[in-house]
Amino acid sequence: MSDWHYQTAVVTGAASGLGLAMARAFGRLGTQVVLADLPGAPLRQAVAHLSAEGLRVQAVAVDVTDIDSVQALARQVDEWGGADVLCNNAGITGDRPRECWAQDPANWRRVLDVNLLGVVHGLHAFVPRMITSGRRCHIVNTASMGALIALPYIAPYIASKHALLALSQSLRLELKQTAADIGVSVLCPGLVNTAMTGPGRDHPDSQCAAPSDPAAAFARQVDNALGDAKVSAADVADEVVSAICNRRFRIMTHPGSLDLARRHWQQLLHRSNPEECL
Repeated sequence: MSDWHYQTAVVTGAASGLGLAMARAFGRLGTQVVLADLPGAPLRQAVAHLSAEGLRVQAVAVDVTDIDSVQALARQVDEWGGADVLCNNAGITGDRPRECWAQDPANWRRVLDVNLLGVVHGLHAFVPRMITSGRRCHIVNTASMGALIALPYIAPYIASKHALLALSQSLRLELKQTAADIGVSVLCPGLVNTAMTGPGRDHPDSQCAAPSDPAAAFARQVDNALGDAKVSAADVADEVVSAICNRRFRIMTHPGSLDLARRHWQQLLHRSNPEECL
């Protein structure tokens, strides 16, 4: 791709799902890719698979909820030339669906620590370095269609993604006031059938109480929608590459996404009460 200017990309949550797909897409463009994820077999296997494809990849074990761990990641990337692209992609869905008042406070903290503060830590560690580098850089924060619409029973996840959208908007406005050539995008995919997609998938040993009937029905609806998902992780990664090249802020990946968002915002426009938009 002639308008690809980026030499090193850092992807958090890169051992599987969207993160792995993005790492592969960047690597195929000739970019050195740093796969950052929790230590363990998935990270080792991801690096082995991408290396076998002839891609230039490095692995760094990181816990995005730990600022010291993320700062250590940034220092390691400095040794490889510094980051030109940062994808704050690590994320979790949290416990199985429950009404917001019945969600374990520990689950609230866990989801916000990963999905929101994990991104804050990434920005804290990498943005000053990007500004100092003087190079053309780009930041992608992985949100969700859940950042644009109302959904019940997964309030910690939805709250974290709404906050991440607002954070990304503030980041873009603030960077525009600097002389730095740093683009910002927020990724808002719909359902993609990956290893962590779906409520409770990332935490199978959750001690959360059995869901109420409405919450269980919602979980079945999500499972059915996942089974029908037509957009792959590779499709989403291709949209991310296109958005970076075109400096596009919102990355909408699924047919019908804008219609869902429009229904949500029409409720605001017409001063009507919130309704579910799934």
